[in-house]
Amino acid sequence: MVKQWIVKGDHDLGTAKVTYLHIPEYLDTVTFHCQQAVEKYLKSYLIFKSITFRFSH
Repeated sequence: MVKQWIVKGDHDLGTAKVTYLHIPEYLDTVTFHCQQAVEKYLKSYLIFKSITFRFSH
């Protein structure tokens, strides 16, 4: 499950990078995907450390 969340985070980060490179004026979309990536990386860390948390959505 940790690996799955990391891959999802990588996809969001990749989307942010590609969007920024090709359509830099879409900063709201870029920052959204950066935030999503951080959230997924954090979830993977919490799962790795066996720290319980509530999935909110």
